[in-house]
Amino acid sequence: MNSNSISKEPNCLNLIRIAAAFQVMFGHTITHLKVPINQTLFRATYFLRGVPIFFAMSGLLIWLSVGRSKSYRQFLTKRFLRIFPELWVSVLADILVIMALYRGWTAKSLILFGIGQGTVLQFWTPSALHGYGVGTPNGALWTMGIIIQFYIVVWFVYKIMKGRAIGQWLIGFAASFIISFGTDRFFHNIVGGTIANLYEQTIVRYFWIFYIGMFIAEFGNTLLPVLKKYWWVFLVAAFVFFWSGFDIISGYYLLWSLFLVFGLTGFAYRYPNIYRFTDISYGLFLYHMIVVNAFITFRLTGKWSFAICSGALSFLLAYLSTVIVGKWAAGIKRKLT
Repeated sequence: MNSNSISKEPNCLNLIRIAAAFQVMFGHTITHLKVPINQTLFRATYFLRGVPIFFAMSGLLIWLSVGRSKSYRQFLTKRFLRIFPELWVSVLADILVIMALYRGWTAKSLILFGIGQGTVLQFWTPSALHGYGVGTPNGALWTMGIIIQFYIVVWFVYKIMKGRAIGQWLIGFAASFIISFGTDRFFHNIVGGTIANLYEQTIVRYFWIFYIGMFIAEFGNTLLPVLKKYWWVFLVAAFVFFWSGFDIISGYYLLWSLFLVFGLTGFAYRYPNIYRFTDISYGLFLYHMIVVNAFITFRLTGKWSFAICSGALSFLLAYLSTVIVGKWAAGIKRKLT
């Protein structure tokens, strides 16, 4: 079984991605709507930390996509159609909600906001909009720029690393984490300020997480049988590192993320029939903070009923985004590629 055969293996990776998106949505909803919750229980929900799962799963799936692409242009076209149509519709929806609910907006601020959210500057919010909701109309989108940077560089990484020995891959992983760790300390402990904040939006800090998924994709013939058999062992190990805090951090925690991704990947391929339906994780990612900010504006906070309604509305919008906009973009992608 070579690496590309992983794409033919049945799995429930869609369920893993939805669980990761739900964790992000749940954390943001409970925090920003100020819903009362037992803090130990709330901490436990962070075990399935959404962002590193998304990054690693992107590494796995995009590595396979590169292998199926005939050219760099075709690969980027597929990535563009996967990301931007749904993103642009969500940005337009966010702008319309802001115009309806917030009096502090200006035409300039909305134009700049739309440009930033619709490109790679999702981490930036015009000052005129800081008074709306939590202060950032859709701060959850900060990862978009990181993912797009990964799309740009992964083609070249594939050309360099494809077919190399596992020892070389392990050296590459160690190097990627050491670079992340070193630059993270340099920018935060020595440089600081705006430069450090901009550094946080670069692929350099997070590339090692994508690398985990790429590694699994490349060595599926060796790894998948082990991951499928011992998925629960990896998850137990991940939980031990998560709960104890015994770990090394650079962007996210090294050992927790590593064992978590191994365990979840093994689970997804071990039990492929648990969930084989539509993946609405991207839609959840796009819309949940739009809904949360609207609820805050209407002062619908402090109760679980509000959190449940917010989550339900986010799921509905995510589903509509996936089956309408996402399906339309997928049709164009099939025709073009």
